[in-house]
Amino acid sequence: MAEKETYEALPAGRSLEELIEAERTNLMQVQGMARCLYDVLLYSDDDDGTMHADVAHVIARLIAESVDALEKIVRRFKAGEFGPPPSKPASGEAGPDGAA
Repeated sequence: MAEKETYEALPAGRSLEELIEAERTNLMQVQGMARCLYDVLLYSDDDDGTMHADVAHVIARLIAESVDALEKIVRRFKAGEFGPPPSKPASGEAGPDGAA
């Protein structure tokens, strides 16, 4: 099984923006599936269908909020609002062990 990408070990050749966009795309696909599930359950003959449809609708809404948050992060990243990671000093600065 392929190892899940982590933010500690970014794959070579992929920028943070590309990784965020890939996650955003995945979330939008899941949101689409949840919305379809909502429509199917809403009109099902099952007595609990409406309740389950409401759950699917909440899932779709939460995913949409996550997609919006990722878009804001990308805009802030492009605007240069993010500095270097806390574990890595900016170029020319000394790290916690005194090394530059």
